[in-house]
Amino acid sequence: MHILKTLLPAIALASIAAAGPTLACHEWVSTPGSVFEALEPLRDAAMSTANHPEQATAARMRITELRAQIRPGEPLTLLKAGYWIAILNALRITEDTDGPDLIRRAAEMRADDPEYQFFTALAYFDTNKQLYRKYWMRAQKLAKPGTAVSKNLAAFEPVLLTRR
Repeated sequence: MHILKTLLPAIALASIAAAGPTLACHEWVSTPGSVFEALEPLRDAAMSTANHPEQATAARMRITELRAQIRPGEPLTLLKAGYWIAILNALRITEDTDGPDLIRRAAEMRADDPEYQFFTALAYFDTNKQLYRKYWMRAQKLAKPGTAVSKNLAAFEPVLLTRR
C-alpha cells in the first residue's frame, strides 16, 4: 500500500509532463493570417527545445528578443512574447512567470477577437480556472461557425477535459 501511495502521484505527474504544456498540448487548425499561423513557429520551436535540452540557452535568449519586439498598440507582439514565456515556463526552461499576463493584455486589446481569447484561456488553464473559464466562454461566444477558432475550440475541449 505504501508503494502505491508513492507511485501513483509520480505516475500522475509523469502523464501530465508527457502531455506537454497546455498551450501546446494539441495540434490546432490554422488559417493564413490567423493568430494560429503566427504562433505556429513558436509552438514548433518550443517542442523542439523540449526534445533537445541543449537548445535551452537559445530559447531563453529568444525571450529577450521577443520582449524587445513588444510595441504599444500591437497586441500580437505581446501575445508572441507571452506565449513563448508561458510555454518555456511550463517546460521549466525559464523562471519567468509573466507569460499568461502578457497574453491577457493582448486579449484585452483585442477583446472582440476570439483567437486572442482562446489563447488567453489556454494560458490560464493550469493556474487559474476562473480566468480560463472567462476567456474560454468569451472565445466561444465570439467564434463564428466554421472558423479556425471554432474548430480549435471543439478540438481542444475534450483534450482539456482529460487534463483537469
